[in-house]
Amino acid sequence: MSRSPATKSGTYMAAFRAIESTKPEKERLLYDPFAAVFLSKFYQLLLVFCNISLFRNVITACIQFRWPGTFTAAIARTKLIDDMIIDAVRNEGINQVIILHATYDTRAHRLNVGVPLHYVEMDHPALQRRKSKLLASLGGIPGIPIDYVQLDMNTQQISEVIPQLLYRQHYKTLFLWEGLTSNMEAKQGETIFHHIRQFNPGTQIIFTYVEKAVLENPKSFYGFEKVNKLLRRAGEGWDFGMCPAELHAYLEAHDMNIRYDGGAADYRAQYFGEKSKHMKGYEYFRVIRAEVK
Repeated sequence: MSRSPATKSGTYMAAFRAIESTKPEKERLLYDPFAAVFLSKFYQLLLVFCNISLFRNVITACIQFRWPGTFTAAIARTKLIDDMIIDAVRNEGINQVIILHATYDTRAHRLNVGVPLHYVEMDHPALQRRKSKLLASLGGIPGIPIDYVQLDMNTQQISEVIPQLLYRQHYKTLFLWEGLTSNMEAKQGETIFHHIRQFNPGTQIIFTYVEKAVLENPKSFYGFEKVNKLLRRAGEGWDFGMCPAELHAYLEAHDMNIRYDGGAADYRAQYFGEKSKHMKGYEYFRVIRAEVK
């Protein structure tokens, strides 16, 4: 659900995945051969040099200096969500993934789940057209069918556009919603959780959110002011957050069990191990996984 027909945050995430993909196979957490297509020619040129480890280290150090924690947190978070989806499909019978505010997500093409899976992406129609055009320009992309559902959250509610076909009993669904960071998106939240409750028990949702405390006291969180300044310049400043305890109570009231709730320090430790002890920033950005009872 885009706030506008274009979104910078999706481009930033694609850039981070593209940089990580230049690492040797044994060192990288993920591989996304499609991410670079969403970047400008200049940044695509920089990616060529990122194949040289020294240059790549300089680039990631610059990112850390300007926007503390963004790169390492984004990569670990992406890997965490990838693993959650793969686990849900292979071990829990999930056969439909609905991605809200999909932007430049490429999981339909890059995740090898090993079983048939129905992907649905919901986003602004202009962004979907651009994404489809850029991916088509690559040629040879795996023929994974994706259903695109158009949603302009400036003027529409999810209840107005979500097809009834997605509610069919043979589907066991997982929703993915990365970036619950604005009041505009939060207004959609009640509608979204209402819809999720209408799906079968065992339906799951993975989403990200910002801790409310970072908005109330920005200076107490390392690097947040720099990150928020960047996002505001891009027209995507964060103005919505939730207290973890309040969120847990909210989801319980919506008949959902919490299966995971962790911040950047948690998922960086999970995937970077000892190296994570030297990583700072973005601890306030959390991932939650919940399931309909």
